[in-house]
Amino acid sequence: MLYAPGQPWRLRRAAGAALLIAGLTACAARQESRAPAGALPPQAAVEVDRTQFYPEARLRAWQEDLDRRGLRDTGSPAHEAYVDALYERLREAGVADLYFEPVAMTRWAARRWSLELADGADRIPTAGYIPYSGSTGAQGLVAPIRYLPVGRRPDRSVAGSIVVVELPRPSLTSDFFHAMALYKHDPDNTLPPGAPYARPYQIIDALVQTLEALQAAGAAGVVAVLDEPADIAAGLYAPYDRQLRKLPGVYVDRAAGARLKALARAGARLRLVLDADTEAVVTRNLIGIIPGASSELTVINSHTDGTNGIEDNGPNAIVDIAQYLARLPREALPRSIMIMLSSGHFAGGVGIQDFLARHRQDGLRGRIASIVTIEHLGATEWLPGPDGRLAPTGRDEPAAIFLPRVPALVRAASAMLRNAQAAPAFVMPPLNPDGDGGPNTATWPGEGQYFWGGARLPTLNYITGPDYLLNYDVTTADKVDYGRMRRETAAITQMLLDLSREPYEALRAEQPPPP
Repeated sequence: MLYAPGQPWRLRRAAGAALLIAGLTACAARQESRAPAGALPPQAAVEVDRTQFYPEARLRAWQEDLDRRGLRDTGSPAHEAYVDALYERLREAGVADLYFEPVAMTRWAARRWSLELADGADRIPTAGYIPYSGSTGAQGLVAPIRYLPVGRRPDRSVAGSIVVVELPRPSLTSDFFHAMALYKHDPDNTLPPGAPYARPYQIIDALVQTLEALQAAGAAGVVAVLDEPADIAAGLYAPYDRQLRKLPGVYVDRAAGARLKALARAGARLRLVLDADTEAVVTRNLIGIIPGASSELTVINSHTDGTNGIEDNGPNAIVDIAQYLARLPREALPRSIMIMLSSGHFAGGVGIQDFLARHRQDGLRGRIASIVTIEHLGATEWLPGPDGRLAPTGRDEPAAIFLPRVPALVRAASAMLRNAQAAPAFVMPPLNPDGDGGPNTATWPGEGQYFWGGARLPTLNYITGPDYLLNYDVTTADKVDYGRMRRETAAITQMLLDLSREPYEALRAEQPPPP
């Protein structure tokens, strides 16, 4: 069954949020400049006309709208209201064939969280909760503290305790890109080999391993210490693998972690409160078709749930791409275009997993020639300054296109980076070539990995990873270069059209890595 906006499913729960967002969206719309209009000539499908995209004022208004929406965890009223807004934007952009596919899932949501001494004498500030970690109930749990330094594996001695665990400080450098890149675009050498590329979210793998080990050892709860100042630590939403754990936990910053370490030495007891609930919900993938000369499909994808406005503004760019493609003559599009706005990025990829399972036997997957996933467009680099607050560096955030080792895809990706003047930027092979596309066995970092890892559909995934990517309650409209976003959007449109002219088999001609 397909759902359209306004149907009564879960409507009463979301009504208040939807009305508020609708009002904010209307205010933003009044500030937008006039959009391009009118039919485009066939030549515009061969060489993209960069003047035929939305003005920067509209992109900024939509980014500000995303900031106002805040955290859009998967299946939440805020998330579903944004999906409805995207439906209306795509319809206004000229996409006539639009529909939803429902995705059932179990949603975890935190109501209240806190950390204090067991006797209530003092409260320790938290930086946020650990999603899907569990629940203590409203009264919380009281237990002794056990302290676990960086690198220490938990054993049965932590059973029944609230474990304070130090997470490693990220130390990645640009060699992450340079050592593996299939193509580099950095004409001004803004990210030379060995340059720092540490970001807070780079601790997720270590965090997941620690949580699993603590749960197996019988810990009652966890306090994860982020080696960051308060402003940088606040609001980290990770992990997001949709694994319902029985280890309720919160984050604290560096200063609170030092205090907890001293309390552990003193034999103190803590009260941890993480009052959370789970419920069965139905979220939605939003799909649109722009007919072309062939029934084969070139897919453009991004995800609709997210932590903040940059995570993810890809759907806004896709609306812009759609209004351009919808104005081309049908016969000028070598393949039909599928717009696939997926849910579930912050719930272990449940949206794309459902899409792949739903269409395993109906022939649709076989019609997909290639997929382009886009995430976090226009991102400028902001890093912690001496005062512990984010500050602009004056550089663009490094970008990458992850893809399988298919020459036709590598050529298209390399041309896109040059056309967008996006730098520093890299074309990257899968980091985990044997990954199966699971949230903790990903082939690369990005929503598109679910298509490649889960079904080996030819996928190019354009992505940036700013410092604040996974933090909610962060403003992003001030951190986007709208000129860059507009260039990226035009270059991605050109790449989609170029890929539509590539032979189907050439898009699947994967080459092995060098020995």
